[in-house]
Amino acid sequence: MSVFVQLEINKKNRWVYFTKYRWVAHVGYWLWVLIFGTFLSVGVPITPSVIWNHFVLDNLLIATFYYIYCLFLIPYYFKRNKNFLFWTLVVGSYLLLTALDVIYHNTFVHLTYGNGYDQPKMLFWDQYIHNLGGYLINFLLFSMMLFFMEKNEENDTFVELEKEKKEIIQVKLDLLKTNISPDFMMRSLGQLKQASTIDDPATPEAILTFSDLLRYRLYRGKQKQTPVAVELEALCSFVHFIALNKTNNNLEVKLSIQGDAENKYLAPLALINIVELFCKLPAYALVDLQIIILIEETALFLEMSYGKKADETLISDLEEYGDNYKNLCGSSIKFHYENCEDERCLITLSLPITEDPETIEKK
Repeated sequence: MSVFVQLEINKKNRWVYFTKYRWVAHVGYWLWVLIFGTFLSVGVPITPSVIWNHFVLDNLLIATFYYIYCLFLIPYYFKRNKNFLFWTLVVGSYLLLTALDVIYHNTFVHLTYGNGYDQPKMLFWDQYIHNLGGYLINFLLFSMMLFFMEKNEENDTFVELEKEKKEIIQVKLDLLKTNISPDFMMRSLGQLKQASTIDDPATPEAILTFSDLLRYRLYRGKQKQTPVAVELEALCSFVHFIALNKTNNNLEVKLSIQGDAENKYLAPLALINIVELFCKLPAYALVDLQIIILIEETALFLEMSYGKKADETLISDLEEYGDNYKNLCGSSIKFHYENCEDERCLITLSLPITEDPETIEKK
């Protein structure tokens, strides 16, 4: 797997200067060379022979150096932090190809400028030093173009990473809204099965209540907002289900609700999920959980008092719950918990209340 990932990285690094329409910049660069190096510098009629000598043959070796530089040296040496070898090869290639270019020009390239002007004959070293300066300037211009391509790719990569992070967070939040604790699920099913074997009269009602909870979770978990009244109804069913299985889970929940829930909406399953945390690990003795809910115009306030100190598992679950719903609701959610000196755990939660989603869309 790591080999495949490395191959993909190498492929991306190698062709980064040509993807996403960056090849247009290369075309523009060579058009600039063609216009200023050929069309505007010769005084003879522009013929295929002139273009062939003044543009194609004249720039062949330097173009070879440019694309060895960006297709091989940068991705395979510079981006792998082989800096000494990279700069050695760059400088060596620059000096060697410039020397070869002098010999190559004297042998194969025939430049004609017209207007009585022909390129003067120069000694090898004079021409070599002259070409070093010209090639260096052009190489710096080409490198600047590659630098801006790298910055563009860096920005694109940053945007892609941010998009992927948001998608990952959204997937986690979707799972948060639809996922049910496996511990709670399996223990509840086990308790229902055990109750059915001893002919418990509360078993049919418990099965129906548990079924309603699962149906609510699967349906409402797909919604962005849920009516407060519907969430409270599901919470009451949840509390009732816990009461029906009190002898098995040793948890007694006392729920008090104040305020008007009509035409108010909040994040789905926010109340169900936090109560579920206290059902994951059954206590060895009966523990009370007091829940007070106050509904106001812009927020729903919840206060919980758990009859024993939260252990490491519960603390971890509470922290994860707080982080998840802060990602879901933003900074508008307020969540706090603490273990008190009197062997209790206090939890406070403030959830933002919104209007009907359809009304918001119309606005």
